Amino acid sequence: MKLSSRINWGIIALLFFAFIALSVAELRVLQSDTSTLISDDTEKALASYTKAVNTTSASSQTRSVILNALAENLADRPYIASANIADKQGNVSVRHENASTNVIPSWFALIDTTPAFNKRVALPNNDDYLVVTSDKHAVYTKFSAVVVKNAVMFVALSFLVYLLVTVLAKSALRPINDIIRKLNDMGSHNFTSPDAETKAKDFESLGITVNNLAATLASKFDDLTRQAELFKKEASKDALTGLSNRGAFERHMRALLNENATSQEKELIVVRLAQLASINIKLGMVPGDNYVKAITNILMEETKNNSSIRFVFRLSGGDFALISEPMEKPTRDLVLTNISTQCASVTPLRDGTKATWIGVTRFTGSMTMQQVMESVDSALIASMKTQSGWQLASDITHVHSNSQWRERLNHIVSQQYADIMIQPVMDIEKNMPAYYETSGRFKDKKTNDVIPMSQLIPASERLDLIPQVDKLVAHIVFKKMEVTSQQVAINLSITSIANREFREWLVKELTLRENLCSKLFFEIEDAALIQQREYTELLCRHLMGLGCRITIEHFGDNFASLSGLRVIQPQFVKLSGRLTQGIHTNKDNQLFVSSLISIANNLNIKVIAEMVETEAESIALTKLGVEHQQGYYFAKPALWNVY
Repeated sequence: MKLSSRINWGIIALLFFAFIALSVAELRVLQSDTSTLISDDTEKALASYTKAVNTTSASSQTRSVILNALAENLADRPYIASANIADKQGNVSVRHENASTNVIPSWFALIDTTPAFNKRVALPNNDDYLVVTSDKHAVYTKFSAVVVKNAVMFVALSFLVYLLVTVLAKSALRPINDIIRKLNDMGSHNFTSPDAETKAKDFESLGITVNNLAATLASKFDDLTRQAELFKKEASKDALTGLSNRGAFERHMRALLNENATSQEKELIVVRLAQLASINIKLGMVPGDNYVKAITNILMEETKNNSSIRFVFRLSGGDFALISEPMEKPTRDLVLTNISTQCASVTPLRDGTKATWIGVTRFTGSMTMQQVMESVDSALIASMKTQSGWQLASDITHVHSNSQWRERLNHIVSQQYADIMIQPVMDIEKNMPAYYETSGRFKDKKTNDVIPMSQLIPASERLDLIPQVDKLVAHIVFKKMEVTSQQVAINLSITSIANREFREWLVKELTLRENLCSKLFFEIEDAALIQQREYTELLCRHLMGLGCRITIEHFGDNFASLSGLRVIQPQFVKLSGRLTQGIHTNKDNQLFVSSLISIANNLNIKVIAEMVETEAESIALTKLGVEHQQGYYFAKPALWNVY
């Protein structure tokens, strides 16, 4: 109810009580006036009777006639109901009643509960009494008129008060409405609307506060907008090389692969650094990063020397993509030979192994992204068997590649075995692991070499085997957890989360192994909160209900995931590695990470920084308030041996 309405109803209630009180008071006055009139008339009638008797020496019969006339005269008064002559015992000898006496309404009888007024006076020279009784109907008639008059006054005053309060309320609320308008504008991110005007002294300080708040928020919002734009640009770049990253590559490919795209052919060249994993393990991350930068310079130089190559992307750790116009075989062979030779010349490893594998495929706008990537992936696998180290997809059997991958993956699943690697997530304050992140490492059945995850994951997704791979890893981790007290985390892919059979299997397994739940974390990509939000929220509720804990990975990559974050309320969020790498020298990333930490703290969620590789990065993140960190600076992934 509006404030003005409350005031109006309050005043009307007071006026109503005043109306009742005034009417009751006037009723009492009417009753008193009637009693006074009856007393006066009775005294006058008695005086007239005494005078008549004394002057005429009237006989008994004459007196009776005079008394009868006297009583009749009194009974004719409108406010007298009856006038009687009675003896001491109450026997009435003369009775006169008002002929116009009417019935009194029941509502008035409830208001006026007093009995009718009786005036009893002794007659001179006689043993009888004159008894006069008031007529309550006369009081009712006058009181009704008074009530009507008061009701008219009540209605008139109520209307005037309503108008007055409404006008005053509108005048008083005008500055409040202006402040509300300003706050609504602020809520719509419109900080430049006119300032709230508060002419009333009572609201002056409130108006100044709101206007100052709007100015402050406008400044902060401009800063965040600028940072968001910068981050948007940075989010499309690889932090190490400065090249466009996988996200930019996928957007570019989607633009080329659509119904409106031309049918003109393009070539996709994927260069895979075969030695990068070994360099990182044997020599460390810094030599590995330097190697990646050197490869970047080689590829960029090649684009300058060859006008056919238009774009260069870094897809993942050791995978680069080049998009070019179709080249003739001699030209293409020369380009690939140059890339292979120069890449081999900058590798820090001199163990005689191939430095790069290169896959090439042609595509048109009518193809799908899956078809293109499947084709180039087949070429990459085939290139490992060639002397040159590169392969054109059109020169191999496409189905053979899919069959080969399916055979390899089915073998992995059927063996029900994988090496489980663990890497600690460190609690900086306690200087001890908060938990260990686990990952599967799978070996090829023919070569016994570890299959790179950059190859295995796309193939598993393409063949719809990701849920089975996740199920295998989870099953092995559960078995190991039964003989250790370590707290560990399992990564769940978006594909598995969307798979109902996998979700039901996972919940059933954990229900049977409820003793493991208190030391079990599940790490879920924040993209799952966008792509499969309903299933992600449902699964998280089940897992947390069983006592498991949730970490949302890649926090900061997708702003749209924040609403899902509020719903799930995970225990941890893990900052995107793109934000943490080199953060000690990147002021923009420091500001952005600080904003993300503030969001997480407001939701009572702890923050983890991943891919921390140097002491300087760790110190910078600690100063920003990141109390949990993970990366090569603390420990590399190691084989989990518990039995």
